[in-house]
Amino acid sequence: MEMTRRKFLGATALLGLSPVPRVFLRAAESLVAAPDQRVLVVLQLSGGNDGLNMVIPFEDPIYQRKRPTLAISKGVALPLVLGDGASGGSGKGPGAAELGFHPSMTGLLDLYREGVVAVLQGVGYPNPSRSHFRSMDIWHTARPEVEDISTGWLGRAVSRNRPHLEALDIGDERLPLALSGEVQVPTLQNLDWVDFLATDRGRAVRRRLQAINAVERGGEVEHVRRLASATLAELETLVKVRQEPVPVNYPESHLADRLKWAGQLIGGGFPSRIYYVSQRGFDTHAHEKDAHGHLLGAVSQAIAAFHHHLKALGAAERVVLMVFSEFGRRVEENGSF
Repeated sequence: MEMTRRKFLGATALLGLSPVPRVFLRAAESLVAAPDQRVLVVLQLSGGNDGLNMVIPFEDPIYQRKRPTLAISKGVALPLVLGDGASGGSGKGPGAAELGFHPSMTGLLDLYREGVVAVLQGVGYPNPSRSHFRSMDIWHTARPEVEDISTGWLGRAVSRNRPHLEALDIGDERLPLALSGEVQVPTLQNLDWVDFLATDRGRAVRRRLQAINAVERGGEVEHVRRLASATLAELETLVKVRQEPVPVNYPESHLADRLKWAGQLIGGGFPSRIYYVSQRGFDTHAHEKDAHGHLLGAVSQAIAAFHHHLKALGAAERVVLMVFSEFGRRVEENGSF
């Protein structure tokens, strides 16, 4: 079968790839993760997470008065007190003993008591926007003074530090603005195609593609053949990583599946040093109590499983997970709860 650029692009589209993502080619050029390589995982809570019902000021009378229905009481919130009983208070506001996690966040509470979770309150920027789109753009670009910017803070970092810094979006939609830059960052929107490649039919597809690219060719087609061969070689690595046994049990949730995939790639020595995942649903305008509690429980359980996964791999000390949302919610509850 004659290999042409059109046929190669069609094959990569079948496999769920935009034409030869750089992260695959970098691995083919012998860029492998060092055993002590530091990794950043970014988790975006999309929709505007209600921070006051996530890290709860249960001793604050204003909080209790303004939220007659939604407030989490002192006896229900999970107090943030370190294992030695020390409070994290600064003297300028509520101390750790006056704050608590939402009752569904038992997994994160255990990690907090281990000293591996930090809570940063009041993080923002001057003149905050109440637009989801504008506020998220500011978080993604780190440029609150510029409204029309096409690059994100992580994308600029990757562009400036290539080939030593790679990123991967494990998402559902288009690439987040945070990862946009001069260098194309690939997105794994659907992991089913990786699992498909491990089936009998998937192995047959891989063998056929490898056979197509086995013979050297001349001219421009040879360049395409080499790119295809590099991509196929890295696909073999992806399939192998995906099939490796996971040492912990993850809960069944969309976010947990994404974090498990990130853990497998980190443990498998994949060259990405930045992973980006997101959880939608935090635009809780009505009947927040049940929906928000469910979301926070899913996030807490997924993060806890991810940490235990990394710990079992001996990688927990070199991985940082950052969680953020575009903004919080007002103190006073509305008529729709």
